Amino acid sequence: MSASEVSSHYDWLVVGAGIVGLCTALHLARRKRRVCVIEQMSEVTNASTLSGAGIRFFDPDPGISAQVAQSHDFYSALGLAEDFRPCPSYYGFGAAANERLLDRAHASGMRVLSRAQLRARRPSVEWGSVDYAVEDEHAGFRDPLITWHALRAACERLGVTFRFGHQVLAFEDSTRARYVLTQAGRYGAHGVIFATGYWTPSLLERLGLPAVVRNRTITVHRLAGHNLAHLPFVVEHDSGFHARPTASGEILFGVPQPDWDVAPDNLPDRADAHLNKALAHLQRYAPVPLSFSGVRTTRSADAFDSVAPEAQTVLPEHTHVFAFGEGAAFKYAPARTLAYLNSILGS
Repeated sequence: MSASEVSSHYDWLVVGAGIVGLCTALHLARRKRRVCVIEQMSEVTNASTLSGAGIRFFDPDPGISAQVAQSHDFYSALGLAEDFRPCPSYYGFGAAANERLLDRAHASGMRVLSRAQLRARRPSVEWGSVDYAVEDEHAGFRDPLITWHALRAACERLGVTFRFGHQVLAFEDSTRARYVLTQAGRYGAHGVIFATGYWTPSLLERLGLPAVVRNRTITVHRLAGHNLAHLPFVVEHDSGFHARPTASGEILFGVPQPDWDVAPDNLPDRADAHLNKALAHLQRYAPVPLSFSGVRTTRSADAFDSVAPEAQTVLPEHTHVFAFGEGAAFKYAPARTLAYLNSILGS
């Protein structure tokens, strides 16, 4: 493939128009780079637009907490401050709560409530094995579709080109540039960033690139049709159970049961066994009886770098992969993508 065959040439190509791809493109465009985003879907139906888009500012990892705050400010600066819907979060611990984490919550200005205080605050909730909880009054959620459209509009204002319905068929690396072939044409650029979420490993394999990410697929459920408007945003440290409202009016909930590196078509069918467990757990927090009516089960994917960043030289020069989960993306994609670009381009 030669440069003369290339229909368009850019500074950077971003493969994937989810929340990570759009944040990446926007940060690059703000650096005056010419950017093209290539997306295989023709409609806005990627994983990001279907996310629960929950944001809580307390996390056991202080680095993530800082990135969440930075990302929240980023969204607000895009004019999305009014789209943020507050929903107090409770991050629960058992009796053997990690004192260091509780101390850090106190230091950040958040209250740590005992079981008695939790019951007094929310008497309709059966707190189960939760003995202490960090109360995050500033937590909440966004409408993922509104956020996606706002990010795309911001990108377009800075001249980012979008190519939807363009599946990537081939990739070639040369001494001067990288080239991506789609059904609609060839694109060349100084660098390519694959921001393709769950499908990254299969895409890299198809393009003859080394797989540098691992995926885990988690069964999650969405419940509609119940009067759960005042259900708290809860996460249990010990069990991993989580429940939160979404912009569509559903409750997203689940108990982690990850499958590592399993193709979507080969995932085990947990069906009622997993749903029974998750629904029973949710009932502790719900003030009304729950039923299976209105529940739909989906898959949530998280992707992780499988090798240390310094070892990713196995990828061709100026070729990068951004891999982290779709739910997590809304919490810290703006901050994480900016930090990575700063590391490869300079701040």
